[in-house]
Amino acid sequence: MSLIFRQGCEDDLTAVYKLNCEVFPESWSNDGLKAALKKDYELLLCMDRDLLAGYLLSRSVLDEVHIMQIAVAPSHQRRGIAGQLSRMLLNANPGRIFLLEVRVSNVAAQALYAKLGFARSGYRKAYYVAENKNGAREDAVLMSCQNSL
Repeated sequence: MSLIFRQGCEDDLTAVYKLNCEVFPESWSNDGLKAALKKDYELLLCMDRDLLAGYLLSRSVLDEVHIMQIAVAPSHQRRGIAGQLSRMLLNANPGRIFLLEVRVSNVAAQALYAKLGFARSGYRKAYYVAENKNGAREDAVLMSCQNSL
């Protein structure tokens, strides 16, 4: 596996949209992703040859960076890709405050963020859509960190 990490652009959005739909029950539309890039959201990619292995979408506002999504293809999970993408973002933004939401049930993601210096800072009730049509909405854990690199 030869992974390449790089900035994403509009040309990458077809693959990002496909992975977004595969990984998230509340996926963004292709038009929503395009609009985000036009509004200066940052897109970081991990490529395995011509295959999108993962991406991170973030938005900067003043001294804060909000991590909107991190997605890793099921075939590439548990290989450190989400951590590498997160470290790239942290390293590129010294002195900034980072914020994100994560499903209460996503213990693996919470552990990853804790290793990166994030701490729980609150909850959002019924934040995420249900993963199936008969399920209840899921709460989100808010996590944040002050990047002191």
